[in-house]
Amino acid sequence: MNKRHLLVLSLGFLFGSLLLLSACSKKGSITAAREHMLKKEYGFAGENYRKVYSSTKKKDEKIESANTAAFCYWKMNDMKNAESWYRKAIKVDPKNEENQYMLAKTLKNNGKYEDAILELKNYLKMSSEKTMETQRLIDGCQNALKWKNDKTRYFVDNVKGLNTRWQDFAPQFFKKDQLYFTSDREKGVSGTTWGWTTNWYTDLYTTTYKVDKKNPNNITYQLPVLVDKDKLNGKLNDGVVCFDNRFTTIYITKCNYDNKMTGNHCRLYTSQLTGSEWSDPEALPFSSDSFNCGQPSLSKDGSTLYFSSDMPGSVGGKDIWMVTKSGRGKTWGDPINLGPVINTEDDEMYPTITDDGTLYFASNGHVGLGGTDIFMAKGSATDWSDPINMKSPINSHGDDFGIIFGKDKENGYFSSNREGGKGQDDIYRFYMTPLVFTLSGVVRNAITKETMPNAVVSITSSSDTGKIVLKTDGAGSYKIVLKQKTDYELFASRAMFYDSKMEEKTTRGLEQSTDLVQDFELNSLGLETFTLRGILYDLDKADIRPDAAKVLDSLIIVLNKYPTLKIELGSHTDCRADSLYNIGLSQRRADSAVAYLVKNGIDTMRLVSRGYGENTKDSAAMHCNCEGPNEREEGLKCTEAEHQLNRRTTVKVLDIYWEKPRPVQITPPANQKPQGRPTGRPAPAPRPTPGVRTQPRG
Repeated sequence: MNKRHLLVLSLGFLFGSLLLLSACSKKGSITAAREHMLKKEYGFAGENYRKVYSSTKKKDEKIESANTAAFCYWKMNDMKNAESWYRKAIKVDPKNEENQYMLAKTLKNNGKYEDAILELKNYLKMSSEKTMETQRLIDGCQNALKWKNDKTRYFVDNVKGLNTRWQDFAPQFFKKDQLYFTSDREKGVSGTTWGWTTNWYTDLYTTTYKVDKKNPNNITYQLPVLVDKDKLNGKLNDGVVCFDNRFTTIYITKCNYDNKMTGNHCRLYTSQLTGSEWSDPEALPFSSDSFNCGQPSLSKDGSTLYFSSDMPGSVGGKDIWMVTKSGRGKTWGDPINLGPVINTEDDEMYPTITDDGTLYFASNGHVGLGGTDIFMAKGSATDWSDPINMKSPINSHGDDFGIIFGKDKENGYFSSNREGGKGQDDIYRFYMTPLVFTLSGVVRNAITKETMPNAVVSITSSSDTGKIVLKTDGAGSYKIVLKQKTDYELFASRAMFYDSKMEEKTTRGLEQSTDLVQDFELNSLGLETFTLRGILYDLDKADIRPDAAKVLDSLIIVLNKYPTLKIELGSHTDCRADSLYNIGLSQRRADSAVAYLVKNGIDTMRLVSRGYGENTKDSAAMHCNCEGPNEREEGLKCTEAEHQLNRRTTVKVLDIYWEKPRPVQITPPANQKPQGRPTGRPAPAPRPTPGVRTQPRG
């Protein structure tokens, strides 16, 4: 994190002496350059060192100019120039370990992750002083390369109506249709430039916006104006605010102030709104002129204030702290550091505490993609979960910070100096696409692997008691949209097949739109080739015996369970009669079995009767073949029990997906006249033809 952001409240506060600068220093002078550096006027110092580097013949001045110019551009957050000058510095001072380390950091901040990894490894060969920090930077580069193709719900737009070529950052919602934000745009309250950045001092601005009801992502912003010129805004750096939930109290960061306006640090102030006027800001007692406090965020109930500070007890440079109200909410207690899970040896800034207690903050100490990344964590006080990087496109290889959320946390704003912006720091708006979860799959025959049209997929969910029933299409596939945060159980089925096992799917914990997949394979019941034994007949008879009726009753159960089953009932005889006679006998037996099924409610269109006579191809006692010249003798060789087995009806499956034909409705042509007499009047009875009997035969 470079000091340019820290000093203008873009990502930190004022450290060290912040003196107003006279821009009339002698340029190109090593002496003038050093004077600017003592005053932390990095913009002017860098310009002087550039000119000294180009003109000097002295090696020591050459090295000093290259090293310090690179440092100045780093402080100003001008990473492109910083990279260029660190390369020059390494060229004239190749053994400088710090320059090697800083070159790698600028490459990372410029999004040149592979080059940065190479230079970081080169640094590790030179020095072992920053092993942990270097490995963290390498991890960040590797994550950036890995995450760049990850799916995300976020869309990010530059809010061009608010941004200038200067620094515009740290937006906050005010009431229903306003934003407050901080900017060092041209000709603010002070009207003078600041030597650290050569920009103007920061001020607090406000804008009113209007949301298109038909397209909520279409928002128009009025021209930003200064909040005021007397109370919240002053001659030096002001901005980075938060409000209570009634928008009557503001907490604001003001830098370089004490009673004489000669202080060197940033403090937190509060002010009350009466009508349209803010009261004179009052410093909060726990902030001090001896250290920096700023970037406030207030909890929903107004009892806890989160902020960033380098006060004594900080883990690193700047840490996230919290302070709660005591004494019935009238005074603030002692600040508490959030601890080492949140805070690192580097800088943690710009806390935002949402209504549900989630903490968002910017850090350059955790593994990130660029300079500062935005992280989130859950917890309270000093007990927090490990911070999670919000990844791209919220984070970039630049500095990303100061995120705020709308009521549903589906949209909001943040600040960034990423490439493609309008200025140095810009305000960006983000919104999330709705989460969409789908479940799809294919049902197949477990043996043949063929897809199965018209299979049924039954789905139950944890969110309701109903059941969703789907049918697969012609390709054997199905698809359905699922609800968020819901558990599902599902199985597939189809007539003539065993049901699949129960499967489980869930949308709980899914933070991105996801297409879930669940395929099924079904095993056949084997009814395509099933045989049914026991439909037997007495000698030379076709009557259904009681024992045969029981077997047919079981067949009725199967046919009712599987209404798409169409079967053939094939009957046989033994060989103790003429073969032609046996053909007729077997047909009567088949017809008798069919009649029994029809009588018990089975559709006749699902049944086919066929008599096979004494054909023993499918005979249960094939050695009782009586055909030929010795038919009678062969027949006498069989026992009565064997002849009985051949007097039978067998069942054969013809179709397992039979569908009853729909009746054909014939509509007469519109111009066709009805035949006969009109309805409602009976036609006369036909007269008998003389000499022809009209009674049926007996």
